[in-house]
Amino acid sequence: MKLIKTKQAHAEAMEHLSELMLADPAADSPEEKELELLAFLIESYEKEHICIAPPTPVEAIKFRMEQQGFKQADLVKYIGSRSKVSEVLNGKRPLSLPMIRKLHIGLGIAADVLIEQPDKDLPDEIPVGEFPVKEMHARGWFPAFRGTWAQVKEQAKEMLHDFFGSSKMMAIPALNRQLIRSNSKLDSNALHAWRHRVLQLATEKKLPSYKAEDVNDAFVRSLIALSSFEEGPALAIKALENKGIAVVIEARLPQTHLDGAALLSNQRPVIGLTLRHDRLDNFWFVLLHELAHVKLHLSKGDITDFLDTDIDKESSEKLEKEADEFALNSCISKDNWAELKSLTRAPQIRSAASKLSIHPSILAGRLRRIHGYKKHSSIVGQGILREALGFENATWPK
Repeated sequence: MKLIKTKQAHAEAMEHLSELMLADPAADSPEEKELELLAFLIESYEKEHICIAPPTPVEAIKFRMEQQGFKQADLVKYIGSRSKVSEVLNGKRPLSLPMIRKLHIGLGIAADVLIEQPDKDLPDEIPVGEFPVKEMHARGWFPAFRGTWAQVKEQAKEMLHDFFGSSKMMAIPALNRQLIRSNSKLDSNALHAWRHRVLQLATEKKLPSYKAEDVNDAFVRSLIALSSFEEGPALAIKALENKGIAVVIEARLPQTHLDGAALLSNQRPVIGLTLRHDRLDNFWFVLLHELAHVKLHLSKGDITDFLDTDIDKESSEKLEKEADEFALNSCISKDNWAELKSLTRAPQIRSAASKLSIHPSILAGRLRRIHGYKKHSSIVGQGILREALGFENATWPK
């Protein structure tokens, strides 16, 4: 039997190999020895002349699913959630290290196939000790890692890799594209983790397309008018989402002093709220401040993230001052404020707010900015905001 040197000889050898295999020769027979030799010659030719690309991770997973008769739901225990399974199979989410390990052990797929490019750079090393991983776990941010903290804490690095997805998503945004309003020392890693969580939750929302022209002055006025209703905060969030602006409520992480944020996710504006202060006046000010960033600043410059901390304190930064003025003057015009800023009694404040069709807490909150935050505490809506939005105040992270 001769070496295979041409495509024609290879095709003829494959045909003869098929005939021998169908004949099912007896052990140690001349036909079986011929089959083994022919298979060796074919393999030698293919190694030298035919380049067979290895399967991609998705192809390997789908092949194993077909073999096992699996549906997407069967992969949840390996990948983490139905949405993640769908994203992985559609090539929209890279496999994280925990996913690779579980798929390798659970489905027997070769690790080098799942890694796809064994020689590529591994994800940047995450400084695990610099992230509030225990708090993030307690909030359920790592659905693929179940159990108590004592049971999963040794997997903290894998949990963070799974959470951030890849080194590209892990990278903290460049400072020149991120404006952090702060008068306090911040935990920047905790701030980044919160930001990433908000963007995660925003992508899960099914909202109409955002059109900047829809967020006009008339819409802003109608939004503020909702404050006069008991369910005003919830109605305002719904109104914004009907315009394609995702609104995500996520309590701040420790040492961030965060009140709210205005972000961009695939050209969709995202407003993040922490409800750090359980007061109606603060809710409306923060919401309108972030809406100002959406309306005036996002997509109109180099900054794509506005992270606002200690928002009750005045800022000297130009864009923050603009957002403050928008929030204040949208609720109470400059002309009206000139007449109302001297009010001191609760009945007067309630009456004036009623005439403006706004909640009394909004006027009281603005008066507190000039008369002191110990004033008018009975009419700023203290202690009712979180519960009005469906959260238990007693369990809200402090």
